[in-house]
Amino acid sequence: MIELSALEYHLAHGCNLSCQQCSHYSNFRLAGAMPTPAEAKVEYEAWNLRILPKRFALLGGEPLLNPKLIEHLLLARECWPHSNLMLVTNGFFFDRHPDLPKTLVEVDCRLEVSQHGTHEAYLAKFRQAKQTVWRWREEYPGIQIKIRQSHQGWMRQYRIEDGKPMPFDSRPQAAYKICMQKTCTQLFKQRLWKCPALAYWSQLQQRLNLEDIPEWQLFRDYKACSSERSDAELLAFLRSEAIPQCGLCPSKRKPFRHPDPTQRSELR
Repeated sequence: MIELSALEYHLAHGCNLSCQQCSHYSNFRLAGAMPTPAEAKVEYEAWNLRILPKRFALLGGEPLLNPKLIEHLLLARECWPHSNLMLVTNGFFFDRHPDLPKTLVEVDCRLEVSQHGTHEAYLAKFRQAKQTVWRWREEYPGIQIKIRQSHQGWMRQYRIEDGKPMPFDSRPQAAYKICMQKTCTQLFKQRLWKCPALAYWSQLQQRLNLEDIPEWQLFRDYKACSSERSDAELLAFLRSEAIPQCGLCPSKRKPFRHPDPTQRSELR
């Protein structure tokens, strides 16, 4: 088994929030059906006898949009029995999954609830999510819950030009050094992708009609790692650091306070 620090899997590409500069492009309402447990199992079984992620994270988009969430949690623990299981959510849809806290304890899965802003309209709803998890901490001994202050580290992932996302022109090594997704290997379409920006790029390109923008060519040229690769090739892929595509990301941290994430707004 080849070890890696983390592996992530989307239970939904879309999201109910619109956090500009999202590294998964979830604010663009990306197309794509939410995977069923049967479909996820095919993806997991393409890899779970070859790689051992220290952490396996279910996220999105917003994973609680997936109506089969509980089945997905059970499946994830079945297929990745030796990984630290984690569910990352914005917490707005806990009421859709009444068995969630019980299942989290059953499969030994940590819940991470991300705070995505400080706008009052947003905080009014986020407080409800926090009240729910505080109650769960009292009612379910052993439940693991963390509130992520995601908004505090928010940074620009791309430039905005004429209302469209555009890449930076960076030195790959410098961009990789400050990258916040360098350990966020994605499992998507039965392939491994170095980061979310590359994994979901084709969906963003289709959504925003970016096919004719030459500055994004390196992202178009990227080849994900298929399960047909040899162990030596897989190991080289997982151990790689800066690649040419990193040059399309920023080489300096550029803090960014996105508008109210509960509202769609013009890109800025």
